[in-house]
Amino acid sequence: MSDAKQDLVDASLLSSSHLTPIDHKSHPLSSWPSIKPNPIGRLSLLNPSITVAAAREGIQVGKSIPIDWPIKRKGYGDDEKQQTDENGTPWIVCYDEILTINTQASSQWDYFLHFSYPGSGVFYGGIKDQDILNRKTGDIEALAKAGGIQTRGILIDIPLYLEQNNLPSNPPLVNPASNPVDLPLLLKAVEHFHLQPRPGDILLVRTGFEDVYREDSEKAQVDRHRESAIQGRWYGVEGKEDVVKWIWETGFVAVGSDNPTFESWPVWENAVWMHPTLLSGMGIPIGEILRLNEVASECQRQNRWSFYFSSVPLQNENGIASPPNAVAIF
Repeated sequence: MSDAKQDLVDASLLSSSHLTPIDHKSHPLSSWPSIKPNPIGRLSLLNPSITVAAAREGIQVGKSIPIDWPIKRKGYGDDEKQQTDENGTPWIVCYDEILTINTQASSQWDYFLHFSYPGSGVFYGGIKDQDILNRKTGDIEALAKAGGIQTRGILIDIPLYLEQNNLPSNPPLVNPASNPVDLPLLLKAVEHFHLQPRPGDILLVRTGFEDVYREDSEKAQVDRHRESAIQGRWYGVEGKEDVVKWIWETGFVAVGSDNPTFESWPVWENAVWMHPTLLSGMGIPIGEILRLNEVASECQRQNRWSFYFSSVPLQNENGIASPPNAVAIF
């Protein structure tokens, strides 16, 4: 990365010395005992200079690609529009709509109140379960009120990297993987795609999960997500200390993937569980079930794997998750 762009943030905030030890009994690899927690977490690294630089570099042809899948409604596809008869005048036809959604059933940002540290039950900033139930915490609405997430996105396309380097492919639903997405693989892919990650970036990792998800019916998509979280397995980023510290030290403000967890699933014994670590430890939002195939195709067409990333989550008061409402702009 260039020195000028590195200087857009306080470099001292990128040091892993802020993180608690990995053997901490309550909240390992957490930043908030050292860096004061805030409602937008690691997104606090963003500033107007980073956004302007991302726009100038990323927006070259004006092509915009949506990253969300459709919202899954209550009943998984039932149309809840209701025709109304206003004041007995049938010639006035209008519709109101009530949406009941599960934010975990489709593309989503997980916020810091989604997943606590196992055992201690501690969330970001030391928040406990009762604080959330009593609504005495921040919420994902803070991300929307901050203007959303406007920065540079970088895509690491794992299937394409493996293909172009004549390495065995890894089916999206096979884990353990023949080529695990560990730090050595991530760094090799970064070099292969001529990327220079810098503070303020969003890290997106394509695993190929979308190829499987796209083939399912709408109800099957929901069922797959619900059931596989308990019984299933899929390819994802390996939960290791060096990976987590790389995410922190690079200054990524959010991460995301086409699979349902970002991390490799299930979480193997002795692995670093990335959900509590990134969300509750570092205040880094996790994007899940993102549509990355079209983004990947455009990256390959333009031979560049970075773009302008814009996301405005819902102003969901007391919310723990939201559809991303995100686009990649080239």
